[in-house]
Formats: sequence, C-alpha cells, structure tokens
Amino acid sequence: MHHIIVNPVAGRGRTMQYHSQICEALSQRGISYTSHITAKIRDAYHLAKQACLQQAAGIIGIGGDGTIQEIVAGMVDAFPHGNKIPTPLGIFPGGSGNDFVSTLENAKHKKTISISHFANTIAKRSLRTVDIITANGEAFLNIGNIGIDAKIVESAAALKPKFGGQAYLAAVYRCIVRHKNILATITVDGQPHTQEVTLVAVCNGQYYGGGLHIAPGAKINDGKITLCIIDRLSRPKLMLLFPSLLIKKHVQLREVNFVECTEVVLSVPQGTGALCLDGNLYPIEKNIVFKILPNVLDVFI
Repeated sequence: MHHIIVNPVAGRGRTMQYHSQICEALSQRGISYTSHITAKIRDAYHLAKQACLQQAAGIIGIGGDGTIQEIVAGMVDAFPHGNKIPTPLGIFPGGSGNDFVSTLENAKHKKTISISHFANTIAKRSLRTVDIITANGEAFLNIGNIGIDAKIVESAAALKPKFGGQAYLAAVYRCIVRHKNILATITVDGQPHTQEVTLVAVCNGQYYGGGLHIAPGAKINDGKITLCIIDRLSRPKLMLLFPSLLIKKHVQLREVNFVECTEVVLSVPQGTGALCLDGNLYPIEKNIVFKILPNVLDVFI
C-alpha cells in the first residue's frame, strides 16, 4: 500500500487538484494507495513516520519543499539514523517552490508537470538513492541555511499568497536594508574558524528560494555536504548577490566560498534569527550540528 500525503495549502491550493488526478492515474495502473490530508504543521512528519512503521510500499508527497522536509524527517526518525530507509519516496512538485526536484531531475523548475509520467515512475519503481542531512537530528533533503536568506524566508511566508513562487525574490529587497552580518564560529570536519558572515548554506541540492542556484556543484548522492559560506557583504554588494544567484555569477565573488565535508557545526549568538530547513523555520540553538547521512533514501525518478 502506498501512502499519499497532501498539503492542501501548498501551491496556493493546487495540490488538491493534483491529488485527485494522481489518485486516478494510480488506480488505472492497479497501484493501491491510501490518502492523508495534512491539517497543521508536523502532520506530514507524523503521517510519514507511521507509514514507514507500517511498512508502506511507498510514500508519495504532494506539496513543496517544506512539505517534503516534514515527510523526510518522519521517515528518518522511523529508523535508527544512518540506516537505509526501506520505504521509497515519490515527490510530486505541487508547491510554489520545488527546488529539490530541480536537482533530482537535473532541470531547472519544469513548468509542465505530467501526472501520467509521474504515475509511471511509481508503477515501474524507477528509483534513485540519495543522501539526507540532519541539523541537530532534524532531517532535511535539500538545503539548510542561516543569515539573510533565512530572514527572507520569514518575510516571504507572508507574501506567498500574492507572489507564489516569486515570493522569495519579492522579500529580498525588503530584508536587505535591515540586514546585519553574523559573527559565527564554523567548525568543518573538526576544524573551527570564526568570521563574520552574511549567510551560510548547508547544501545537499543545488537550488533554493524558488530557483536561486546557490550550490551549482552540489550532488545529492556523493556522501558529502556542500557548504556555501558568504563572508560579510556591504549592502551595495548584497543588492547584487541575489540576482547573481539566478545565473550562478555569485561563484565568482571573492566573498563566496565552497567546502565539501561530512559534518558542520555552526555556533552563533543568541537572537541570530531562524534556522531554515527547506523553507521551514526552526528556532536556532547556540550550536547547530549538521551531519550527512549517505545513501539512505530511495526516491522515485
């Protein structure tokens, strides 16, 4: 039995239409399923965890990156961390931001979504094994970040009903004028250093924020975290940063550095703001420990 988990408010409500079409397509292919509609934050987490414990044939998430983050966290917590998860995950990109799928399918933000093609991947059980990252034990699939981009996510949440997938970009300039850099101690595979940063992104996938290409070299199955550190930027340079992310020009800035590693510890002052994991916001603890869980999840592709 496949378990479908739907976030009815993702993608400005389009997910319920996708849900009915996917159910029909699965039925036509003789695939058994049961559906769950989330009603509040963390519902997707608990539903996914329970489905794994019930030995589901697969979980199908219909929503954006935030919905999938909750699902993945529940799947990981159903088993000892680091163990291969026996239940595969199907990701239907129904949200306003579907950044992990852009890396998974090796194509930037496809505009056409084929229900038939998606159902065929479930029927054929076409799978790819990928890594997961945890932040103080909370699993995520795509990118975790602190700094100005996390503050923008907080602002973008209020703008989503109006701007949809462009809400992140609409919030950028609102936050830049208020931005303060962060004094952080970053410990990479046991080697600490302290510096002022504008943002730190801990990446498994390549895209975030509705299409910003933050980590062009990141791979979702190499057993490595791709750490992007952007040193202290002046406000004029900060104004140029986000447009450059759309076309990968940020990699040419001297303030932008990439490191491949397996563990990162971020130590930041209290009051720094929120930790953003795939678009979901969490309180920042003084020390945030990021670890890679290599090759633990099969996804339909």
